This record gives sequence, structure tokens and C-alpha cells, in this order.
Amino acid sequence: MKKSDNQKKQFQGTKLMLIVMAIYVLLYFINANKTIDSLKHFGKNTLSIIPIFLFVIVLTAVINYYFPKEKIAKLLQGKSNFATYSISLVAGIISHGPVFAWFPLLKNLKEKGVKESGLVTFFYSRGIKLTLLPVMINYFGFLYTMIFITYIAFFAVVQGYIYEKIN
Repeated sequence: MKKSDNQKKQFQGTKLMLIVMAIYVLLYFINANKTIDSLKHFGKNTLSIIPIFLFVIVLTAVINYYFPKEKIAKLLQGKSNFATYSISLVAGIISHGPVFAWFPLLKNLKEKGVKESGLVTFFYSRGIKLTLLPVMINYFGFLYTMIFITYIAFFAVVQGYIYEKIN
């Protein structure tokens, strides 16, 4: 019996995981202390991003429940590019954590019909970190910080627009 496409997709990372595990076993025999330190560091980092993954999972579930495909597509793929870019820009600015934690949600939104140019805008606008603005203002001043975030926001939209035109 042939495996379905759904079953194949479910185990995409198995080979990589087994290879990494084999490398760690080999490295353990080469230098046990450094390997254990590396695994501790990996565990610490993994624990620190679990809340972000949980947030993205919950956010994805909420979006799936309250915003059906048609509603999201209409909102972000409507006649107004202004709405698409504005929403993508704000979403990118308020997003936190490592970008790879957002990939499942963004893939889900793309499958629901969000324009790729909106995703480009989202990724670019992630350069504005709200949590770091007070520190940035402290080091560089208010004017510099405002010019900096305005520049990033403007070019986030420009990048999305350019992508839309060349794609």
C-alpha cells in the first residue's frame, strides 16, 4: 500500500533529526563535556522559545476558528493594497520571538490566500522591536529612533510592493 501525501508530510524532519542525534553520539565520544554543555545550551534555548511556539499555536487556532479562509482572503487580498500592507506592517511590528516560530502561522495564512507581498512586508517590519525601543531611545535619542523605525516601516511596504510587481 502506498503512503498518502499527508503521511509523508507528517515525518519530513525525521531523517534530519536522526542524523543530528547520530552526530551528537559521535561527538560525545570525542568530547563528552562539550557535548553535554551543548545539549544543556540546546535545552535552555528550547525552553525559552516554548512560550512563543504556544502563542503561535494558540494564535493559529484562534485565526482558524474566528477567521475563515474567505474572511482572511477578503481582508488581506481585497482591492485595497493599503489594507494588506497596513495589516502586515502592524502584525510584523507587534510580533515577537524568533522568526522561525512564526513560519507555521504564516504558512497557514498563505494557504488562506494572503498575498506573498504581505508576508514580505511582515518579515521586513519585524526589524522594529517594540520591546527594544526604550533602550534604543536611551542610547540614540528620540529623533534618531523615530527616523529609524519610520525608515524600516516605509521600506517594509516598499519591499512588499516590489515583490508584488516582480512576482
